Amino acid sequence: MKSVSGLFSSQKSEKDEESLNTEESTSPSEVKGETDESKANELPRSDPAILVLARTRFILEHGEEILPPYHIINSNSECIAVWCKTGRWSTLQASVFLHSTAIGNAKSSTVAGIGVAAANPFLIPLMAGIGIAAVGTPWLLLKMANDKWTEATQSLNDQFWMQAKPEVFVDCIEKWGKLG
Repeated sequence: MKSVSGLFSSQKSEKDEESLNTEESTSPSEVKGETDESKANELPRSDPAILVLARTRFILEHGEEILPPYHIINSNSECIAVWCKTGRWSTLQASVFLHSTAIGNAKSSTVAGIGVAAANPFLIPLMAGIGIAAVGTPWLLLKMANDKWTEATQSLNDQFWMQAKPEVFVDCIEKWGKLG
């Protein structure tokens, strides 16, 4: 990366100006060192702007009657924002929290189980049951949340597309078909 300290000095050499003018610009993905493989693991991009705005208008017009009832994991304000941008009803915060909790509980259960097993081997079955519950509960909650997210996604998308205006369809076909 080139230093910019020479840009602000009062005396610039011709060589500095020439190198600044001929330097090729790099895209943000080149700077980060991203490859095609790493792009596959990115979060989904936002849908076309006209579609995002149409979804937002749809939520504002129909209000709470079409939204699932509020729930801290299954249906919150982040879900609404994600649905408007991507068409998928979900919350990254709850998903990350439940994943992290399950992984942290697995680690804690293993460490505690080793200590108890060394002190009293007769308690190993009890610790195994506690460990399974500690790890399994967040995964079960996440599975149930994913099912509810999928159901809400399908319901909202069906209702939205039944009333969408023709220009929304045209713009989406152009963008997704790479025609525009």
